[in-house]
Amino acid sequence: MTSINHFKQNRPVHLARRDAYFEAAVDALKKGAHPSNAVLEEACYTEVLFLLRVARLHARFSVRSPHVSEADEQFARFVDLLTGSVKAILSMLDLRKLILKDRSFSFLGSNQATIGLQAEEYQRRAIELVQALLSTLALAEDSFASLKQENAASLDEGGRKRYSRAQAHVAELMERDQHRYAIAPSLGRIQLD
Repeated sequence: MTSINHFKQNRPVHLARRDAYFEAAVDALKKGAHPSNAVLEEACYTEVLFLLRVARLHARFSVRSPHVSEADEQFARFVDLLTGSVKAILSMLDLRKLILKDRSFSFLGSNQATIGLQAEEYQRRAIELVQALLSTLALAEDSFASLKQENAASLDEGGRKRYSRAQAHVAELMERDQHRYAIAPSLGRIQLD
């Protein structure tokens, strides 16, 4: 009896979910970073973080099968980088909120105007991080499109059908706003071999 490599068997599904969640994260990030948004919305970046975490999870699963391209492994690390960047944005937004919260920093002896300036500084840093993230994503557009083409070419007919069905399923879940689920903490620590 031969053992089944579940990562290899399910690679088309993991690729589809990786791609769908990554593309949704990029779309949400572009919408949330619209120039008319003077104040960044924490909910937008929380959603982007979730989408990137799911994309990262499936990117890690997709590279756990034999004969994976270097580009797939690099993309998995790239999604890690993006996830860290979004965490940094959320950190700045949390600091802004904390400093404005009901006189949290009155022990500094500062007046409200000074505290307001500090909050604006955190907001400015968050905006700079968003701009850097968008620039990085713009650089990655062609590489991601090439990666998707390479992956499609590497799949057999059945794999391409499974990829399409999985991507359609994720799109349907997102349209119905049912794409969120709990990510087990242990799955976030899967190491790339």
